[in-house]
Amino acid sequence: MGNGQNIIDKILSDAKAEAAKTEEAARAEAEKIISAAQTKADKETQKAEEAGKDDAAKAAAKEISAAQMKAKQMILSAKQKCIEETVKAAKEQLAGLEGAEYKVVVLSMLTAAKPEKGSEIILSAKDKEAFAGDIEKLGYAVSEETRPVEGGFIIKKGDIEYNYSFESIISVEKEEIDQTAAKILFA
Repeated sequence: MGNGQNIIDKILSDAKAEAAKTEEAARAEAEKIISAAQTKADKETQKAEEAGKDDAAKAAAKEISAAQMKAKQMILSAKQKCIEETVKAAKEQLAGLEGAEYKVVVLSMLTAAKPEKGSEIILSAKDKEAFAGDIEKLGYAVSEETRPVEGGFIIKKGDIEYNYSFESIISVEKEEIDQTAAKILFA
């Protein structure tokens, strides 16, 4: 699945650069908020000094704490947005695969799935027409049935089906994909 991995590596590289920009922008905005909060806290401190030093310290701490919390929330939100955009870009990249590159990815996935004897491979009508013969050359039976899968295939053995469509794989592995993307983007 070398081509697919190269595509994913490129997406992750681009997303990491974009994530760094977004995170830096979020940090700059957070610093502005903290600075404004510090200024406001300083003013509150001056006012409160007249009324009492204890009240001033509490007001300042409260303002700074609220600003820091808001800054953390902004940074987290920016990171989550970057992860979502990375996963979306990966889906689009997979959906955009065509021709030989797409065929190599699907055949690599099929080989890695290792269907049991007696299994049938269900493809979309387009994929069945394009490379059913290649699948049969690998020793797998291609089903007469077709399904409207957008990339990938379904392995059917009796009444049991294993969905290896791109959408299904991403959906099932979403949490792990999100964690992996976060580690790569924000390490």
